[in-house]
Amino acid sequence: MKFVDLKSINLDRLVAFLNENDIRTHLIKHALHDTQTAQEWVNSKLALDALEGGYVRAIEVDGSLAGWCGIQPDDSVYEIAIVLQKSCWGMGIPVFRQLLETAKKMGHKKVVLNLLDSRPQYESLRRLASKVEKRHIHGGCFTTYHILL
Repeated sequence: MKFVDLKSINLDRLVAFLNENDIRTHLIKHALHDTQTAQEWVNSKLALDALEGGYVRAIEVDGSLAGWCGIQPDDSVYEIAIVLQKSCWGMGIPVFRQLLETAKKMGHKKVVLNLLDSRPQYESLRRLASKVEKRHIHGGCFTTYHILL
């Protein structure tokens, strides 16, 4: 597993990834991407990466796109985001741990993890969190885990 700059990802492969049904099931509903909207998405994520405290990367496994992850603004705190293709869902925990370490090194004191209500609640996250709440974000209902670092 390797974290790489989003600019290094093939745009056609990114479009296919962003449009995968298994991934879209756990994201806020949005139109399918084409190369133009995928480039706009990359540009928006690069802007978040450029912010102080921001970090957004693609994830590659054996040279192939496995997903993306990030530490990005969410109201007054930063959110941990992890989106993996279905064949890589088992990699979520190591990616999450790496992002927590990165957030600590960046000086974050707290992060949140927002999981769409299509996902089960995770007891391990509940134990790790200082607070768990339901939130409505961009038209979706999320379980938000507040994690002190």
